[in-house]
Amino acid sequence: MKKWLVPTAVLASIFAAAAPAAAAPSGPPITVDGPATFTSCGFPVTGEVTGKAKNITTPSGDVISTSPALKVTLTGPNGKPLKLVITGVLFFSFPSENVIEVKATGNNLLQLPSPAGLFLTRGNVNFSVDSQGNELRRFSGSGTATNVCDLLGP
Repeated sequence: MKKWLVPTAVLASIFAAAAPAAAAPSGPPITVDGPATFTSCGFPVTGEVTGKAKNITTPSGDVISTSPALKVTLTGPNGKPLKLVITGVLFFSFPSENVIEVKATGNNLLQLPSPAGLFLTRGNVNFSVDSQGNELRRFSGSGTATNVCDLLGP
């Protein structure tokens, strides 16, 4: 898997509407505006995403993914909208061909492949996935991770 595709894969799981435009490894910010579907809660969660996103590839090959002014409104089976500001930054490093280390700073909405895997992270949170997006290490760091599925469920 090409290194620049990793943020695209993670971002696509965060806001599906941005996937085609987020595929560029670097460049100007892209506008994100549209619906998103999240599948890791065990029940349907829909969202409406607005804002901007940008991937920056460093000389070392690491990738920084920014999301200035990014907002999402999520709705689950309980029908109550959950509005989130997710303007955090994701830092991707590649210690080996099949391991991706991710550091999330600020507010981020992360969809992980495990059950009930939709989380709002705040502060500094680290985790690790393989090149297929499978979770290798759950969150660590001084930040917090809130299971959004619990807030949206029936």
